[in-house]
Amino acid sequence: MSLPQAQSPGRARLQRFGEKLGNQPHLAAVRDGVIGSLPIILVGSAFVLLFAPPWPGLSRFLPAKDALAAGTRACAGMVSLYVCGACALSLARRRSVDIPASMTTALAVFLVAQKPALLVQGGFALPLAGLGAGGLFPAFASAILATETIGFFARRKWGIRLGGGAPEVIVRSFAALLPTAILVTLVWSLVHVLGIDLAGGLANLFRPLVRGSDALPALMLIVLIDSSLYLVGVHPFSVLSAAKPLWLAALTENMTAAMAGQPIPHLATQEFFIWFTWQGGSGTTLALAILLLRARSQQLKLVGRAGFLPALFNVNEPLLFGVPVVMNGRLAVPFIAAPLTLVTLSWAAMRYGLVRPPFTEQVWTLPAPLGAFLSTGGDLRAIALQMTNLCVALAIWWPFVRRYDRELL
Repeated sequence: MSLPQAQSPGRARLQRFGEKLGNQPHLAAVRDGVIGSLPIILVGSAFVLLFAPPWPGLSRFLPAKDALAAGTRACAGMVSLYVCGACALSLARRRSVDIPASMTTALAVFLVAQKPALLVQGGFALPLAGLGAGGLFPAFASAILATETIGFFARRKWGIRLGGGAPEVIVRSFAALLPTAILVTLVWSLVHVLGIDLAGGLANLFRPLVRGSDALPALMLIVLIDSSLYLVGVHPFSVLSAAKPLWLAALTENMTAAMAGQPIPHLATQEFFIWFTWQGGSGTTLALAILLLRARSQQLKLVGRAGFLPALFNVNEPLLFGVPVVMNGRLAVPFIAAPLTLVTLSWAAMRYGLVRPPFTEQVWTLPAPLGAFLSTGGDLRAIALQMTNLCVALAIWWPFVRRYDRELL
C-alpha cells in the first residue's frame, strides 16, 4: 500500500496550523529554552540517581550525600536560570536582536524579580525554590520581555549611539544600555519598593496547569493529540511543545521531592509517556514491530525487520511510513487505542502507589525497560509495569495487524 500523493484539505490545514504554531517566535523560544536545558537536567538526574542509587551497596563507593546534593542543586536546582538564558538566546536569534544583551538583560530581570529571604545567621539569599522549577514561567516571561524590549528600542534607534569608529561590541553594549536600565529599574521598583511579588505571582498563576496536567483526562488528551496528528501525516512536535514547560516543571519538582525523601508529587513528565505509554514511539509501535517479525506478507516482514531495532530505541519512523501507519485507516484504531489504554493503566499504577513515578531525566533512546528502571530510581516494579503494558499493547495491535497482513498476502 503506497502513500496517497494528494493531500486532503483537512490534512493540509492541520499541517499549516502545526507549522504556524511551531514557527511562532515566543512558543518556539520557550520550546528551545526547555530543550536547551535538557543536558543540564540529565546531569542533575545523574546526581539524583547516585544520591539514592538503585543498588544500595553502591553508596559505599560514592561521595557523601551532601556533595551529590550540591551537584543536583547546581543543575536541576537552578534550571530556571539556564532556561531563561536559552529562551532569550533563541528569541534574540529569531528577532535579529543583540544576543549577549538579550541574555544578560533577561537574567538580570529574572534575578531582580526574586524576593530575597532572610538567613537565620544574618544576611540575605535568593531561595532556590525561585531558581528551580518554581521559577520556570517567570524565567520565560523575563526572557521574552527583555528580548522584545531591546528589539523595540533597536528598531526605533532609541538609545546611546557611539560614533568615531568604536568597536562593534562596544557600540552594541551602549545601544542596549537604555532598555536594560529601564527594564531592571522598573522590575526592581515593583518588587523591592512597592512590594509586588512578580515572580511568585507568575508562578502561582501557572501552578494549576502543572497540577492539572497530572489528571487522567489531561494525560489522555496528550496521547489523543499525538496519535491523531501522526495518523494524518502531521508531526505533533510543534503542538505538544506547549506541554514541555509543564513536564519540565513537574520533573524538577519530582527530583526535589525524591532527594528530600518525600512522595513523588507529579505523574505528568515526559518520561511517563516515553517509557510507559509510547514504547517504541508514538502509538506504542514497539508492539507493532514485534508482530511484524512474524508477518506472512513480504512487505510487512521486510518493514518489521528494518523497523524493529529502531523501535527498540524509540525511533518509529520506518514503521509509520513503511507499513504504512500514516493515512492508513486499517491501523488507526490500535494506533490510538493502545497508548490510551497504557496511559490509563500507568496512571492508575502510579496514582495508587503500585509503581514510583519517574523523577530523573534519561536519554530517550534507551530501551524501554532500562529507561523505566532508571527514571524511577531503580524501581523494579516499573519494569514489571512496562512489560505488562507491552503485553497489553500486543493484544490490542494483534487482530488489526493480522487482518492487514492477510489482505496484503
